[in-house]
Amino acid sequence: MFWHRIAIDLGTTYSLVYTEDKGIVLREPSAVALKKSTGEAVAFGERARTMLGRAPDFIEVVRPLRDGVIADFGAARALLAHYIRVASRGHWFQRKHVLVCVPYGATAVEMEALIREAEAAGSHRVELVREPFAAALGAGLPIGEPRGNLVIDIGGGTTEVTTLSLNDIVHCESLRMAGNAMDQAVQAFFRNRYNFAIGENTAEQIKIRYGAVYPNGAGDATFEVKGLNARTGKPEKLCVRVSEIGEALEGVARNITDAVRRCVERLAPELAADVFTDGAALVGGGALLRGWPERLREAMGLKVRVADDPLMCVMRGLVEILRHRDRYEELIVNSRVRPSLEEERS
Repeated sequence: MFWHRIAIDLGTTYSLVYTEDKGIVLREPSAVALKKSTGEAVAFGERARTMLGRAPDFIEVVRPLRDGVIADFGAARALLAHYIRVASRGHWFQRKHVLVCVPYGATAVEMEALIREAEAAGSHRVELVREPFAAALGAGLPIGEPRGNLVIDIGGGTTEVTTLSLNDIVHCESLRMAGNAMDQAVQAFFRNRYNFAIGENTAEQIKIRYGAVYPNGAGDATFEVKGLNARTGKPEKLCVRVSEIGEALEGVARNITDAVRRCVERLAPELAADVFTDGAALVGGGALLRGWPERLREAMGLKVRVADDPLMCVMRGLVEILRHRDRYEELIVNSRVRPSLEEERS
């Protein structure tokens, strides 16, 4: 029986789903809304995300992944089933071969949990790839050559700074701190400095629109935020300076900068020379935050380029592996095939 091949970039914040015949079929927030009484899924993706902070008491909005790995198994199964269902339209009777990326820092137990949930969601063959391989391939790095290639992947739940050579990982600094930690830092900033409460979605939008990790000359500009006065409990508007958002993000940005420095410092001299000659590729949603190239150049003299469409880098790498599995078989860290119904009966 022919396989229906599916690639899933299962992210803490956003996920993408690809099929060989249709290309990208889904690109949406990794969120699911469930009825608390039954666990039944009532909404996925953007619709579920917009329910955050607005849903009635009997509905719970869940992000099933935390730091790139499954944190809520029931919700993860519902989300994966939704992805596989959407990807399988027109292919109901074909067996599903699903390729999923996992953080470099994922443990064997966490990877086994992901495989189990993918099987329960309808997959017949599940294969896992460490995310740095997919990210580097998607950024166009020649990871099969005997040369140091540095990729900095700032996602929603994790940041992974990885040097690769000869289709192997030389060193990886995996940090469970990335875009979501930045959103939380923005929320904490407003709460601590102004006693002002804003929601998760509002914090994310402020980060995207006004956030920067290096001074950009817009510090004196101001903007207006809507939220709740924590003292009175009443809705209010607050006017803040753009530079204050940079202050809020500084702690997370410093930790990521330190991870890049540690990764480079642990390299052999020849590999370090390659990295400083060729520079690093910056991928993931966090790559869109302004100021990373300037910050890393000033901090350690490292050239950094933001990859083309950095949100798509991991998926581009997964697609390359899916299309040329024989060429990249050594990059697959876990593979399991579920017996067909006929095999189970025999």
